[in-house]
Amino acid sequence: MTSGAVLTVAAVVLAALFGLLFRLVAVLDSAELALRRLAGDVRAARRAVAAAGELAAAVERDAVHGREAFDRLEELKRRNSPST
Repeated sequence: MTSGAVLTVAAVVLAALFGLLFRLVAVLDSAELALRRLAGDVRAARRAVAAAGELAAAVERDAVHGREAFDRLEELKRRNSPST
């Protein structure tokens, strides 16, 4: 093989490697964007879970207060009802 042919083969191999490297960079860039999006979704989900926990606690408190008020109302009804 002549030196020109060797240089041509080397140039083709290097061009193929550069092409593969650019493709790898594109894939990694896409993966990074997907991971950033996923991390943002995870943060949003954590905030939603925390808010849901607070809401559940508020609902439970309201249910307890409602039950206590209902029990007081029933007691008042029993006291004020005419005895038969």
